[in-house]
Amino acid sequence: MRIADMLGRSKPTISFEFMAPRDESEVEVLERTVATLAGHAPDWVSVTYRVRTGEKTLELVTRIKRHYHIEAMAHLTCANSADRTRQILNWMEREGVANVLALRGDPPISGEPFTPVDPQLTHGSDLVSLVRRSGYRFGIGAACSAEKHPESPDVEHEFRYMKLKVEAGADFLITQLFFDNRFYFNLVSRARAAGIGVPIVPGLMPVPSRRSLGVMTAMSGATVPAELQSAIDNAADDDAVRALGVQHCIAQCAELIEARVPGLHFYTFNRARAPIEILAALRGQQLLAS
Repeated sequence: MRIADMLGRSKPTISFEFMAPRDESEVEVLERTVATLAGHAPDWVSVTYRVRTGEKTLELVTRIKRHYHIEAMAHLTCANSADRTRQILNWMEREGVANVLALRGDPPISGEPFTPVDPQLTHGSDLVSLVRRSGYRFGIGAACSAEKHPESPDVEHEFRYMKLKVEAGADFLITQLFFDNRFYFNLVSRARAAGIGVPIVPGLMPVPSRRSLGVMTAMSGATVPAELQSAIDNAADDDAVRALGVQHCIAQCAELIEARVPGLHFYTFNRARAPIEILAALRGQQLLAS
C-alpha cells in the first residue's frame, strides 16, 4: 500500500525508522528492536540505506513486510549509477516493495563535500525524477528540513530544493529531526502558501544522550530550545538526559497531534525503549488510540 494514501486518513500514522546494520554485530540488536516495535502496531516503517550493505536494507524491508505484515519503505540514495539504481528498483518491484524514500545521501566521509557517482544523480530531486519518469509505480517519499541544513547556505535554498522534489514527483515529505515545533509549523505554512500540498510528516528523535544530541544536531542543523538545553546541561547523567528527551518528545507529539499532523515518524536508532514510552504516554492521554 502507498504510504501517501495512509497519510490521508483522519488519524495520524505512527512510523519508525530503522538503521540498516553496518555489520553482523548489529544484526541481533536490530532484529530485537524490529520485533519489539512491530508489536506496537506501526502503520509503516522505513529502513536506511548503506552503500556497503545495501542488500541488507532490501532484505530487511521485504522481511518486515512478509513476517510482520507492516508496510516497509526502503531508503534509496544517489550512491549508485542511474543504471545500477534501476536494477535495484527492478528488484524492489519484483519483491513487492511499494514505497521508496528517495534521498541524495550523505558523503562517504563526514565533513567532506558530496561527490556524485553519476552526474544524472546529483540531488535528491534527481532521484525522485528518475524513479517517476522511469515508469515505476512506487509511492515516493523525500526528505526536507524544518530548519537550515548545515550544507545549505540559507533556508530559502533548502525550501527551493524541497519544492523541486515535489515537482519531480514526490508524494510526501518527511522532515529531518527538530526539537521546536514552531519550525515545523512554519515550514508547513510556507509550503501551503507556495502551492505544495503533499503531506509533510514530522520526524522526531527523543534525545538519548548528550553525545548523541551533539552528533545529530551537527548533522541535521536542528537547534535545541534554550529551556531543554539548560535542563540537559544540568542533568546528573545520561539516564536523566534520556528521561528529559522522552518527556520533551511527548510534549512535542501532543502539540503536533492537536494540530492534526498526517503522522509521527520516530528516528529510533535501533532502540525501542523511548518510542514505546512515548506512545504509551500519548495513548494514556487518549491522544492516540490504544
